Amino acid sequence: MNATCWLWMLLVAALLLPPEARAFAVVLQYAGAVDDRIAYFADVRVIANRTPPAGGGGATEVREIDVTAVYESADRPEFVHMKLQFQCPGAFPMDRAGGRARENMPRVRAGDAVTFCIGPGSYQLRRTDLKTEPVAATGWNTSAAPALSRAGAIACNHIAFDHALHAAIKAGGTFDAGEFGKRVVALGLPVDMPLIAETLPSGFLEFAWENFWWEKVLAGKRPDPSGKWATPLSEADRQAAMQKLKQKQRELEAGTASIQADLGQGIAQLQARMRADTQAAGAGGRGPDGRKLTPLESSLIAIWKGRPEQDVVALMGNPQFDEAGDTRFLRYTRTWERDAVTAYGSQGVVGGDAGGFAMCFVEFRTRRDALGQWRVDDILVRSDYEGAGLGRTRSMCEALARHAAGP
Repeated sequence: MNATCWLWMLLVAALLLPPEARAFAVVLQYAGAVDDRIAYFADVRVIANRTPPAGGGGATEVREIDVTAVYESADRPEFVHMKLQFQCPGAFPMDRAGGRARENMPRVRAGDAVTFCIGPGSYQLRRTDLKTEPVAATGWNTSAAPALSRAGAIACNHIAFDHALHAAIKAGGTFDAGEFGKRVVALGLPVDMPLIAETLPSGFLEFAWENFWWEKVLAGKRPDPSGKWATPLSEADRQAAMQKLKQKQRELEAGTASIQADLGQGIAQLQARMRADTQAAGAGGRGPDGRKLTPLESSLIAIWKGRPEQDVVALMGNPQFDEAGDTRFLRYTRTWERDAVTAYGSQGVVGGDAGGFAMCFVEFRTRRDALGQWRVDDILVRSDYEGAGLGRTRSMCEALARHAAGP
């Protein structure tokens, strides 16, 4: 079966997210010949800003995204987990006199050559003994390799990618894969780029062998120099695995509408839970897009509605920036992360700490007035967390809101 067919089957399988799923990654690329295939995954939950302090507000920003390459070949590691950093065009090079964004800013698209490096904290899982080994940080290099170029496009356009994801969540909790594809293709990304629930390297490893290279597992031909994957399959297990694959094929033939609805429901439930956690009981009015405002949003809009964009920059500093149609998005984010630690034993993955993250941002949305000046039209406050606790997330949002409210 060719790689294109398998990528489509992956999309079907990937959308079978449990209702409680809250984390997301994408399959960047699936490539290579039999016995030397590689699957590249990117964790798209948090794109870190690694711009040196002296470079803030300049022509270049540094963005970091976690990418994991899982290998089929016996001559390669099980996987390499990379903290990939990319040089991105400064989305909001500041006019020091007026704090204005420049017009017609460049945008990195998948397919472009990108300037990248491997950052600190990268590592590989050796196939010989399933021990982790650090991967040395590198200097800057340039490449148009598909996986790197796509990762760079997501990292350098992370706000647009985030908007694409949430725009695909429709009323009633359905997930519109077509809408998501239409938006990400504008960044040069594949229209059928699959979203999956796994975000840890160990999860990517398991996903690749279960969905891409299952025939080797069933035939007992998975490379296993460590001897730690060699749990023989009983005939019952083998038949159960084959039935699961046949079911996936039937779902492919029947269409993906119900599966997409499951994905949308899971994301919508997460959003509803987070809104309930972060807002008080009272209503806060409606935003320009018709959404119900949280108390934090209502209080900030009362302060900022109609004020010039440069006032936002003067108080908040250089933002993460995006522009789409007649709207600009100035985003300010606080994040917290704890790295995951996975333990491998005689039966493969046996435990560890799944890590965690918390994120909150305040996004000022500006539009031109009758005189062509960019003014605040709306403010969005959104948060997410996993393995961190609501208290940490709420405090981050409140701190951001206090800053945005001014002295």
